[in-house]
Amino acid sequence: MEYLVLSGPVCTPAEPPSGAFILAAGLTGNGYDAGLFDLSLEFFHQTLDHPEIKTAAVENSVQYLLNMKTGYDPMRHRTAAGSLHKQLKQYSNINSGWKLTFMDITSPEHVHDPSALADRLSNGANPFSQLWEERLEPVLNEIKPKHVLISLAYLSQLASTIDLVSFLKQRGIEPIIGGSLPRSLATTGHGLDALHKVLGTIDLSNGASLIPNQNELGFWDRISWPTLVSSLPYLSAHPVVPFTLSTGCYWRRCLFCPDREMPFVKVPESSYTQFLSSIPNDIIERRPIVHLLDSAIPPKRLRQFLPAAREYGVKFYGFARPSEELTRDGLLEDAAEAGLLMLQLGVEGGSDNLLDRFDKGLRAKESAETIRQAAAAGIRTYLYLLFGLPGETSEHRQATLDLIESNSSDVDFMNLSLFNLPKYCELAQRAEEFEIMMGDYPGNEDVIHLYRPFTCGGISPREEARNFIDKSFLTTPSIREAHLRTPRWFRAAHLAMMKLNGRRDP
Repeated sequence: MEYLVLSGPVCTPAEPPSGAFILAAGLTGNGYDAGLFDLSLEFFHQTLDHPEIKTAAVENSVQYLLNMKTGYDPMRHRTAAGSLHKQLKQYSNINSGWKLTFMDITSPEHVHDPSALADRLSNGANPFSQLWEERLEPVLNEIKPKHVLISLAYLSQLASTIDLVSFLKQRGIEPIIGGSLPRSLATTGHGLDALHKVLGTIDLSNGASLIPNQNELGFWDRISWPTLVSSLPYLSAHPVVPFTLSTGCYWRRCLFCPDREMPFVKVPESSYTQFLSSIPNDIIERRPIVHLLDSAIPPKRLRQFLPAAREYGVKFYGFARPSEELTRDGLLEDAAEAGLLMLQLGVEGGSDNLLDRFDKGLRAKESAETIRQAAAAGIRTYLYLLFGLPGETSEHRQATLDLIESNSSDVDFMNLSLFNLPKYCELAQRAEEFEIMMGDYPGNEDVIHLYRPFTCGGISPREEARNFIDKSFLTTPSIREAHLRTPRWFRAAHLAMMKLNGRRDP
């Protein structure tokens, strides 16, 4: 094999890790023999099979998540995921205080300090060494890849990636390391130098640098199904397939969004057909669901994707901005007929005044209409709400509550977030104008931080927002119902498969 892409623990085991999958798919589409080995998937199966974790309840829960093809019942899903997560708490007893969830693994200390993590992994209890020896080494010996690539997308993969690099180098393999985490640290965060110290050279491109005479934009022109090295099943009733219609963000307005400065690139329509036609028959037979990875699905690109979705019989979901453009000319009804199961809608808030303050380009009225039309078409609605913005008042927060409560019958799920301030963005550059006082990073310089501590007018908007969410927002009965329906684990991929009255079957 020319290229083997590795993705370390942990990523949620509901679908292939998107960045690693698209990298392997891009290399495959450009004519290389490339494969993806999802070591996080292997890790979770290994963990759930451990004698101190595996129980009859665990086995029943796994089987439910794997086999409920007609759609998950929200309460049964909550019970199954909760049962699994309860048993994962035993992981700390097995591995000296390391804590494991379906979204993260953390050491007892030094979570954001790469050098200290490296020292701990080499000198203390190591939760990854058995995985490398039992699962990775046989694969390396069998396929003998010419190049090994490591995708580091999330902080949850930091510890395992540090140890994985050490394991490979001890075997004479010099991996190429990249991914969205180092790219984020390079553009909006703090700590890239700390990564360099323990990982060595890091490739900050999207993979185009691996292909002669290829540029960043052209990498997306040819994407084909890569070899998936692991034969283990993802914990989903239907295969979830990452794909993207565009990179960057067509919106490019928000003052605090790093994507504002990134180029917006449209994936050619020919790539839709090329990629979907390359999906293996055994995946097609299991009725796959395509996860559109766009920062925000451009309505025009969504319209262009529908014929390909119909031709290959795939269903799909993704993130979108609630806007008038999305609700025009029957687009949502057409998309639902073509297989759109769910929209993750970046509603963010209900105050036009606050949204204008940060150049969001959103309107509460348009959000309400998008929610209504999507639900009427049988599309699941998963609302992303943002609290704790600089200058946010109780009136702004109440406007959000009013928006959601007045549309609660059409709201299926919710993601409640507290605002984080990237180190590099236009809002940070204009901090004084917004009465933002930047705080210092905690700890030493050799740590990783994606966001900057801040206060506004001497107070922490995040703390005020957290208090409002707990005491007012989530105590509103109609809102609490949607919150309780939203599982803590497995999130978007599984939400697209929830069986709900008035929504289309997965």
